[in-house]
Amino acid sequence: MMSLKRKAYDIIKENIITCRYMPGEFLNETQLMEEIGTSRTPIREALSKLEQEKFVRILSKKGIMVSELSLKEIGDVYQVRLMLEPQIVRQWGSSIPVDGLEQCRAKLLGYDPSMDVTQRNAIDDCLHRLIIDSCPNSYFNRWMTHIYCQNQRIRVITGQLGQMMEENNEDHLRITETLLMSDYEAAGDLMYAHLEESKKRTFDNLLKNGPQYGV
Repeated sequence: MMSLKRKAYDIIKENIITCRYMPGEFLNETQLMEEIGTSRTPIREALSKLEQEKFVRILSKKGIMVSELSLKEIGDVYQVRLMLEPQIVRQWGSSIPVDGLEQCRAKLLGYDPSMDVTQRNAIDDCLHRLIIDSCPNSYFNRWMTHIYCQNQRIRVITGQLGQMMEENNEDHLRITETLLMSDYEAAGDLMYAHLEESKKRTFDNLLKNGPQYGV
């Protein structure tokens, strides 16, 4: 059975990642207790762990604030992804299971713009998640899992979720097929170019609409 602490942690973290709890928003412990259906102790334990992971900030005499997404934070996320993700592909591409790549390829080929945003986002995520989950280096795996959670916040807050999926789909399909050919160096180069373009789109969106995002 899932512990109450784990339940509270999972729910609060998911609400932060999906921006139901917006960056800079203050959270109320009593409301969290009512929403999650647990006592104060599991909520506080969950918030303490989320603070260690930099999803919330516990401010003395002020309360619990969802960590903000500054321009520097967004730049840092992309810097880490650009350094690690292509390198994981180059160095450990052979660790990615072929059946996983084939399943991902089938999803990418089955992409349809008429799908709802949840379905399209699941397809958009499949390759990145597969690469992260297949990385045998436990430190890289942990860092990238955390970074990708922050990246999801960025996508939601900059309005990218559900947008530009056609371009992403083409990139992901090209990378997946290159991995299936075991050309890991080329796949790493393609991943780097893909992330650079994603970074450019993110900052273009911020320059156009920054004030509404609160960053």
